[in-house]
Amino acid sequence: MEKSEEEKIVIVGGGICGLATALALHRKGLESIVLEKSEKLRATGACIIMQPNGWRALHQLGIASKLRQTALPIQSGHYITVKDGKHTDLLVGCLRRSDLMKTLAEELPPNTVRLGCKVVSIKVDANTSAYSILHLHDGTMLMPRVIIGCDGVNSVVASIVGLNSSRHFSTCAIRGVTHYQTLHPFGTAFYLFDKDGVRLGLLPINHNDVYWFLTRKLTSTDSMVSKDQKLIKESTVEAIKGFPNHITEMINNSDVDSLHLTDQMRYRAPWDLLRTKFCKGTVTLAGDALHAMAPFLAQGGSASLEDAVVLARCLSQNMGIALDPTGMKAARAALDQYAKERKMRVFWLSLETFVVGTMHDTSALLVRGLCIITLIILFRDKIANTRYDCGRL
Repeated sequence: MEKSEEEKIVIVGGGICGLATALALHRKGLESIVLEKSEKLRATGACIIMQPNGWRALHQLGIASKLRQTALPIQSGHYITVKDGKHTDLLVGCLRRSDLMKTLAEELPPNTVRLGCKVVSIKVDANTSAYSILHLHDGTMLMPRVIIGCDGVNSVVASIVGLNSSRHFSTCAIRGVTHYQTLHPFGTAFYLFDKDGVRLGLLPINHNDVYWFLTRKLTSTDSMVSKDQKLIKESTVEAIKGFPNHITEMINNSDVDSLHLTDQMRYRAPWDLLRTKFCKGTVTLAGDALHAMAPFLAQGGSASLEDAVVLARCLSQNMGIALDPTGMKAARAALDQYAKERKMRVFWLSLETFVVGTMHDTSALLVRGLCIITLIILFRDKIANTRYDCGRL
């Protein structure tokens, strides 16, 4: 039995970006609902690296101080090339994903998040003032003024907007957590080790637990390995041969249940972001649905929080347009403003991610390398950096 409901703003996807967008809208007095297909909110991965630009966005959302109470302050960061032992300073921070998700959800009004709601189709009329229509798996039809796709790298909404499918890097990522019975040896510092195309980073969660991640070239057996956590550990130990002994010990002592291998590192091609509008009618995208970029810059989470702040600000500035009883004119104006503000920011983030992600992919570099490197040299001041400020909510 079909039933129809009118909503002002519907967010598809209840991950970090979806919850942050709902909270940003709530802070501006705009109601929204979040549709999450899972039966509970999920936080894939133990931790998330939070760059200074991400913390600024969290401050605008009003939850930075609360999250800092459970986050271990990272006092320093070190990039180390294993072969020559060269050190470079880094600036970075870390949060438990579960803490971030829980805090975002707790700040939302009751019944904002609807679990077990799978979107099966979206009908959009970009040329009239008619509302878009969302069809859910249970037969419910929603007719919102605005649809925001925060449904990740395999976004259903992205195909409606017109973005090409995300692509694959020839790289995989492994994540895990190691618990130390006594204090771990890393203090409050972030370390990133690099050797022959293998990168291993580690971040203290607290004084006894360390979150670590590794990226390496994808192999033909990784799809099989990803299904067996013992094989994940074995493959990781094999990949870090020649790394310092205390790093090998950390991997050997890691919690097997925490291990996760992602064998399909997806990204949005930066040129696709340049030539595609971020919206169609009153449908738009945010987070990984818009700019999936793999973890090479550790900016995916921070950029998603920026999206949330900017999008809510644009909607709040435009939703009060006079002589617009349906709100569709205001919604289109808001989404156009959002796209204009975010396009070059996410382009440069995606471009830098692409360069790093294809560093060891000879075929990709031969085709695009010289052009991209030239762009970076000419516009290096515009390249993604942690000094970026998304502005006030």
